[in-house]
Amino acid sequence: MGLKKREVKYDYLRTLAVFAIIMVHAIPAETVNSKQWLFSAALTPVLLAFVGIYFMLSGLFLLQSGTENIKEFYWKRFCTIFIPFACYSGIYYWYYNSYLSLEPVPWYEQVANFFHALFTETIPMAPHLWFMYVIMALYLCAPFLARMFHAMTDRELKVFLGLILLIQGVRTYLPAFGFEVGPGLDDMIFKGWLIYFVLGYICKRLYRSISYLPFAILGAAGFGVTMFQKCVTPSFTPGIHDMALTMIAMSVSIFLFFELLGDVKIPVFMNIAGLISRYSYSVYLIHYLVLGQIVNEVTEKTVFRHYYVPGILFKTGLTFIISLAAAVLFDETVIKVLKKLAEAVWNRRTKRKRRYENGSENQL
Repeated sequence: MGLKKREVKYDYLRTLAVFAIIMVHAIPAETVNSKQWLFSAALTPVLLAFVGIYFMLSGLFLLQSGTENIKEFYWKRFCTIFIPFACYSGIYYWYYNSYLSLEPVPWYEQVANFFHALFTETIPMAPHLWFMYVIMALYLCAPFLARMFHAMTDRELKVFLGLILLIQGVRTYLPAFGFEVGPGLDDMIFKGWLIYFVLGYICKRLYRSISYLPFAILGAAGFGVTMFQKCVTPSFTPGIHDMALTMIAMSVSIFLFFELLGDVKIPVFMNIAGLISRYSYSVYLIHYLVLGQIVNEVTEKTVFRHYYVPGILFKTGLTFIISLAAAVLFDETVIKVLKKLAEAVWNRRTKRKRRYENGSENQL
C-alpha cells in the first residue's frame, strides 16, 4: 500500500510501540540504587502503555471494517497472523528444544511436541507470546463485535464505554480495599484486554474531532497516580499496570495524541516508519530470542554493561536492528512462500465451489 493510502500516524505509533516493548524487556529486573529504581519505575508504566496500544490498533482496524464475509475474515487472519506466529514459534522451539538439546529426538516426535507446545501456550523461553493467544481469541470475536458496534449510536457507545470502565474499576480497586465483589463480575464478558481492543475503535469514532488537552491531563494524571502508588504506597499498589484505570488513561492519552496530532507527513520519517510498521509484528515475535541469546551476550562484552541507562538504550537499539533484519529476511522468504501456498489452496477451493454452484444453478 502506498504512502498516500496509508495513515502515517499509525505507522509512527506502531514504530514507537515496537521500540517500547523491546525496551520493557531490555530493562534489568533488578536495580542497585535509588536512581536506577526511580528511572525504571517511571519508564516502565509508559512503556507498558504500548501493550494496550497494540490491542487498540488491532481493534481499531478490525472493528472499523470487520463486517466483511466472516469466512474470508478468518482466512485472511489465518494467513497474516497465524502463519507467521506458528513459524516464529517454531524458531523458538527449534532453538531451545533441538539446537540446544543434548539428547536427539526423532523429527516426528519433535513435530508432535511442537504443535502440542503451540496449542498449549508452552513454547519454551517465549513468555511474550501470551499476547498472541489473547489477540487471536479477540480476532474470533471481531466480526461479531464489529456488527454490534456499527449498529450502536454514539450515545449507546458512550454508555457502553462508561459501563466497561466502571466494571473494570470495581474489579480492580474494591478488593484492594477489602470489599469482595463476588464471582459475578468475574464472569462479565467485556473485561480484561478486550477493553483495550474495543477502545481503539471507540476512541476514533467518538473523539476524532475533540480537543486533545483533556486527554493529555487524563494521561498525566494516570502517570502521577501510578508513581504515587510506587513511591508513597509501595505496599498498596492495586492494579498498578495492565488493567488499571491509570494504565488505560495513559494508553488512551498516547493513542489520541497520534490520532489527533500525529499526521505529520515528512517523507523521510514516513518511509522509515512505513518500513518498520510493515515488519513490526514479526519484530515483536522474534525480538525476545534476539535479546536473550544475542544482545545480552554482546552487551556484556562492551562498556555499556557498566552503565544502566546507556546499557538499556544499547540493548534496545541493537535488538531492534537485528530483529528487523531477521524479520525482513524471514518474512520475504519462508513466510511469503507459505502464504502463497495457503492462498493457492484457498483460491483453488473457492473456484471449485463456484463451479459447483454454477453447475447446480444451470441444472435448475
